[in-house]
Amino acid sequence: MQAHDSLASNNTTAVEFWRDPALPFFEGRRAVGSVSCYTPHTHPTFSIGIVDAGTSMFLLPDRETPIRPGDVVLIAANEVHSCNPAERASWSYRMFHLDHAWLCALLDEAGLSPQMALVSQVLRSPRARVLMDDISDAMRDGDDALQKETVLVDALCELFAAFCTSSSEVASDTHADAAPGDTDLQPAHDHLLHHCCDKIGLDTLARLAGTGRYQLIRQFRRRYGMTPHALQLDMRINLARDFLRHGASLADVAYRTGFADQSHFHRAFKARVAATPAQYQLGG
Repeated sequence: MQAHDSLASNNTTAVEFWRDPALPFFEGRRAVGSVSCYTPHTHPTFSIGIVDAGTSMFLLPDRETPIRPGDVVLIAANEVHSCNPAERASWSYRMFHLDHAWLCALLDEAGLSPQMALVSQVLRSPRARVLMDDISDAMRDGDDALQKETVLVDALCELFAAFCTSSSEVASDTHADAAPGDTDLQPAHDHLLHHCCDKIGLDTLARLAGTGRYQLIRQFRRRYGMTPHALQLDMRINLARDFLRHGASLADVAYRTGFADQSHFHRAFKARVAATPAQYQLGG
């Protein structure tokens, strides 16, 4: 059974989340009249967004692109990014989050190259918008999981087959290439990922990377688009989303993800999700 909820305030701002337990590889959201601004953040999922009203600025570590109604934005998994309305004006958009492994398997089945398709880019095509509308209609109004999955698979395969080529308007690798002299950051990154809810010293990460603390910060910014601390917060919030989807209490989620108190958790969550933890949970 599909679960979704719309939460609106007196100023007509609303956010709605679409989830179905039978489709654990998909999560959708719709925001109307939003003035919320995102801090730079990542998703472990591959994400597809479409602008419905207003204008926004799509920021990647090395570029920024104005986006307008009808633009379809693809965001690679773990790509640092943000999309914020122009001049603090309101805008409306939809966003679909797709499990990365599930999507790679789907593209393989369809004879498409995940490496070529799953990059961050902006698509400007009426057909791309129609495909996103098809997904939205199915997820919002459908009750049958098979029907929803059929629409999703059909639309995604057509989208990637038709539009995702090396000539796309905006494209980037998930992470920047290491600069000459950079150390191997993977051990430090993996330690941060596996212990993101713990207190971790900068010296521990520097030792794992075989470099100094200042050099570590600079190399993390260059490689991942974030400092180690910002990346740790991002990892915690992504974990919190999973806990909230599975019904954990707000207090328990804040504690389990290493936040000192609920107010700190609330601020960090809203800055990256543009919804409060309670709104996000009620949406599912």
